[in-house]
Amino acid sequence: MTTLATRSKPLAQRLANALFNGWVYLALLIGSAISIFPFIWMLLTSFKERNQAITLPVRWLPDPWTLRSYMDIWQGIDLARNFTNSLIVALAVTALMLITCSMAGYAFAKKQFWGKELLFTLLVGTMTIPGFVMLVPLFLLILSLGWYDSLIGLIVPFSAGVFGIFLLRQFISTIPNELLDAARMDGASELDIWSRIVLPLSKPALATLAIFTFQGNWNAFLWPLILLDSKDKWTLMLALVRFNQDIPMQIEWARLMAGVTVAVVPLMLIFLILQRYFFRGITLGAVKG
Repeated sequence: MTTLATRSKPLAQRLANALFNGWVYLALLIGSAISIFPFIWMLLTSFKERNQAITLPVRWLPDPWTLRSYMDIWQGIDLARNFTNSLIVALAVTALMLITCSMAGYAFAKKQFWGKELLFTLLVGTMTIPGFVMLVPLFLLILSLGWYDSLIGLIVPFSAGVFGIFLLRQFISTIPNELLDAARMDGASELDIWSRIVLPLSKPALATLAIFTFQGNWNAFLWPLILLDSKDKWTLMLALVRFNQDIPMQIEWARLMAGVTVAVVPLMLIFLILQRYFFRGITLGAVKG
């Protein structure tokens, strides 16, 4: 009896584990379907006629399929210029963010200087300040610098960030000090160590920060709305929102979905390019210091 019970226990345990894993996979499948449904609905709606987007009962598939909404956007805004403005701002901010945050993260992680812990604590504490509080002082500063209605006013204020410094500092802390000391003994300068050792080893963290930074600046609307006045300086998001407000008290849903679809494409490309580093970067908390 004891032997039979001992043999049946592992079998029961395996069945329980298989059942648990089945429920987990089912929950993940349902969650994935719920997450991707809005994107599929957005894509399908962008190919519908204007009167089909809000009809009842709901029409899931366009009938007929049409590119009219995309043609309206192409004719209604300077798509190429607005797209280029958004791309310039997002890429410039991302590049500057990676440089400044990696340098600061390296300094906080591996260098010793007076007041380092206090300064880092103060920096992290600023993350609790709501962004809206800084809009008026930032706007006055931009005016005093003469950067109103210019792309540089969208780039420079966001070329460094506390979150990026914190993320890079945590990751760079895991790099062995012996590796850096060996480079110093070989005559490498601090700039060489940062560029040839720290940056290559920090690709997962850099990719994670790049995705978040590019996405945030590509989707930015409030600050461009406040700062930009000339149409030739408008970013894509600002141009799309103002274009869809040309008919008061009416929303062209098909046209709006087409505009959002156009805006989503660069984000998907950036994610696909950096995804293998991103999935490594989101597990940084599991790395022992």
